[in-house]
Amino acid sequence: MPATNTPTTNTPNAAPASPALPAEPAPSYAPSNTTPSSLTSSGSAASTSPLPALAAPSPNALGQPLPAAAPASLRPRTPGALPLVLTPDSAVILAARRSLGSLAALRDIFAARAGVKSAAALSPPVFTIGPAFQTGGTTDGFLFEQPLELNGTRGARTQVARAQLRLTQAQALTQLQALVFTARTDFYLLARAQEQLRLAGELRRVTEQFDVLVRKQVALGARPGIDARQSAIEAARARAYEAQAVGEEQATRALLNAYFGRAPLDPILAALPEESSLNLPNLEASQRQALAARGEIAEAEASRDLPLARASLARAQGRPDLAPEFRISQITPKYMDAGLGVVITVPLDYGTRRELIRQEDLTADAGAARVTGTEAQVRAETVQAASRLGAARSALGEYDASIVEDARAVLQSAQTGFAAGALTIVDVLNAERTFRLVTDERLNALAQAAQASADFDRAVGVIPPALMTELQKELAAP
Repeated sequence: MPATNTPTTNTPNAAPASPALPAEPAPSYAPSNTTPSSLTSSGSAASTSPLPALAAPSPNALGQPLPAAAPASLRPRTPGALPLVLTPDSAVILAARRSLGSLAALRDIFAARAGVKSAAALSPPVFTIGPAFQTGGTTDGFLFEQPLELNGTRGARTQVARAQLRLTQAQALTQLQALVFTARTDFYLLARAQEQLRLAGELRRVTEQFDVLVRKQVALGARPGIDARQSAIEAARARAYEAQAVGEEQATRALLNAYFGRAPLDPILAALPEESSLNLPNLEASQRQALAARGEIAEAEASRDLPLARASLARAQGRPDLAPEFRISQITPKYMDAGLGVVITVPLDYGTRRELIRQEDLTADAGAARVTGTEAQVRAETVQAASRLGAARSALGEYDASIVEDARAVLQSAQTGFAAGALTIVDVLNAERTFRLVTDERLNALAQAAQASADFDRAVGVIPPALMTELQKELAAP
């Protein structure tokens, strides 16, 4: 699924939906003729300020439509095209349905199941034809022999196949958990880019309106001409900042659309989680869950058990066995020598089987050490992820508690003071830059908290329940 660092471009291959997978339900789409309150300005200008107040930096609401004034890059490219509204779990499910790796993992599991059925069956009989033609007939012509595998070979062979099935299932689980983490990471990247674009548009709008006001005052002689140049520079910077946000949003949206088999710029709505949804985990319970759910541990345990099963098979193959036989030893025109018998097989060993068993036992010992090491690594990753989530949530709480509101109040006071002639343009520009910096930092804190949540889910092996239900239905199919 994996290192603890956050991947940003490591994505599963996209492929057309497989007929073996469940039919993809219609995604949730949002109408484009209404405006949610969470995507519009939530502040109101002070009565003494000629400039509009900035909207509070809040994440887009899941399941909400685009606002009427949404950036052009988020609007449908063709009339009637509606944005696809995603949640982290729905993004994971859509990516899994289009993943070639998921399809291959399912087929590997089906193949391993077929191997178990094959191993559990009795070995086929041996029919030997080796006649020696002579005058008047043949001799030593036909032999039919059925091994009974009373020495335990059949059961040991089945255990090898079952161990291989467990290893295949564990590898599929590891791959699935990696896909979940990657899809969630890319979803949060898109959500951050869209929120960044919204904030950039708000800042550009306010900066341009302030630039218009300054130019009017300069034209009336109330302000020096240098103020107009300074405000124009700040407005140009705001437009460049928004252009960068547009490019980043389009790039991250194209990546998710590639997962889903859609056109690169087809509209998608994603949202960062609210602070209240980022609950701090119980560390002890989280470690127990991680040890039970992580695919890497299951894979290490299956890799330990497989050589033990192969060693048991080698031991069984070295034991004597019985095999009923039907023999025809001579056939003449007037006489046929035939009969039933029992063959006792006594395998001999010149050291090959003994060394093979020793090799498998040593491999199992190494596998046991790897299981212990993997468990220790999983515990450490869980502690790290929980610590990062707690720190990110605390930082986000500081911004939401006072920093953002204080920066907004300073900016509105500077705008009011400038309109009244009590402050200079430098004071307003400094307040604008501070507010832009604070909103960026708050957005980064929210994005880091969301990514820390994804890291923690990966550390404890979380998979969306809806995806697990689909996979269980696929695995239960005959």
